[in-house]
Amino acid sequence: MVHDHGSTRGRLARSTPQERIAALADEGSVQFFPPSGASPHLARYRISARDDDGVVVARVRIGGEPVIVAAQDERFLGGSVGERHGAALLAMLECARRERPAAVVLLLASGGVRLHEANAAELALARVLRAMLDARVEGLAVLAIGVGHVFGGTSVLACAADRLAMLPGSRIGLSGPKVLESVHGKWEIDADDAQDVDAVFGAVARNQAGHVELLADDADAVRAWVARAARDRAAFDVQVYAMHTRLSARVSGEPTHMPAFEALPCFDGATPVDRDGRLWRRPECWLTPPNSGATLGPADAHAQDSALLLHVAALRGEANDAIVLVEDSAGHAVSRAAEMRLVSQYLAHHAAVLALLRARGRRLVGLLSGVGHSAAFLTNALQAPVLYALPQARVVAMEPAAIARVTGLDAASLVEDDPLLGQPVRHLEAQGGIAKIVTTASLEAIGL
Repeated sequence: MVHDHGSTRGRLARSTPQERIAALADEGSVQFFPPSGASPHLARYRISARDDDGVVVARVRIGGEPVIVAAQDERFLGGSVGERHGAALLAMLECARRERPAAVVLLLASGGVRLHEANAAELALARVLRAMLDARVEGLAVLAIGVGHVFGGTSVLACAADRLAMLPGSRIGLSGPKVLESVHGKWEIDADDAQDVDAVFGAVARNQAGHVELLADDADAVRAWVARAARDRAAFDVQVYAMHTRLSARVSGEPTHMPAFEALPCFDGATPVDRDGRLWRRPECWLTPPNSGATLGPADAHAQDSALLLHVAALRGEANDAIVLVEDSAGHAVSRAAEMRLVSQYLAHHAAVLALLRARGRRLVGLLSGVGHSAAFLTNALQAPVLYALPQARVVAMEPAAIARVTGLDAASLVEDDPLLGQPVRHLEAQGGIAKIVTTASLEAIGL
């Protein structure tokens, strides 16, 4: 028997996670997963933790078909992804890969990585992203719906789904309006001007630009969209190439910039494969160079993926199947122009290209040689199953000014010595994100 959803018209955006799940499910079909457990990291900020850490997961049926749904709660720390929140999403994806439901549905409403748990949270979200893409490789339909505002790393997760839809009134982007205004001033964007903000981030504007699908805030409409999207999904590799073509049109004619980088030992004897030097080759492996001192924008990310798809993805069965992802950048581009192109989608596509390479037998090895910064790090070297780092490397999940603003604590000591907020790479190693800190960037040091 299918539940009468007429009473939920227009309410999904205002509902709790449990109510959102129940509104989409066939009557009597909801089976909630046990909560992930309260975060152990919030007490020092005098924040009361919650057993579900801001995300609810359930098995349901939609139109008689089995579906696993996760719903974020924007009322708890902005729906941010903490360590336990990420663990719940990861467990959901692992369960889906075992049980093979008709679809995995993500009801997203989140500001991104929880800055109070910076290193642990970024690592958790990176693992969720990798598992989600691997689930897509295996033929599972993963569908994302922005039921609230979706920013930061969660916007990348949303863009990495098979299909992405938004409810009216919702917004999506990587760097939010307040971040853009703080970096560039009100001439870039007026964060207090709702019309200006919606022109960049709003669901209607995103839909008109061809970035997302737009759904009515109506349970029946969402249920119908889920059923169609799950039924009509294409194979993962077909989707990757189709997305690459769409993104290419969006940045056509834009200049790209490949900065000079330090002559690391792993590049000894390597030669550039493409004109811009975004892909290098040694007999033992391929290497992607660091983006040292520069931010990564849509055109630059796309150029990197063009090189990987052209020169690596098409090859099968060769002995030199390793790809070393050398990481050092100033992070993703923070600008109105980058957000107008939905830079989140370009970074998500890069992670998908890496997933395609893994699926075709390529061994990915990450090497953090300098700075691993925010979403650029999340979607590149953190997508490798194994990650090495040089002793001087740093991880910037949150800038010092943001640490002070969000936590109310002294940023100077935290940046160096705090296990969660500290930037020296030893802190990410302690979280289990680094396989080994090596003293040289040679291939031998990283197992090649």
